[in-house]
Amino acid sequence: YRWFEMKYLIGFLLVAVAAGISAYVRLMPISPTAVTQNYVTDTDLPGGFVAVREFSGNSSDALARVKAIALATPRTVRVAQNPLTFVTRSAGFGFPDITQVMIQNDKLIIHAHLVYGKSDLGVNKTRVFEWLDAIGPL
Repeated sequence: YRWFEMKYLIGFLLVAVAAGISAYVRLMPISPTAVTQNYVTDTDLPGGFVAVREFSGNSSDALARVKAIALATPRTVRVAQNPLTFVTRSAGFGFPDITQVMIQNDKLIIHAHLVYGKSDLGVNKTRVFEWLDAIGPL
């Protein structure tokens, strides 16, 4: 009989801890920092990815295309305009990833990285390539 009660107490505590983690991740303010390094090629980073593409067109049109594609991505919102910055949250706990899009030195740069943890399990790289595929030729 006592074990039965302990099982429910442990279950309740696990649910409470999970709810606390979820609330923390969803409610903590996110402060995106601008990418300061000039990347010249695609780069895998710990917890993120940077894609660099040659660009020779109207930068406003290109950024508008990226913005439309990004906002069509599930659980993605724009949080800043310059540089164009988005937060995409995971489906489960809502872990945030930040993606910044900019044009520097005739290159379109898309830099996606996690906010919490050490590994993004490749989701940022996958998202960046999905956006690049949707953008098409620049």
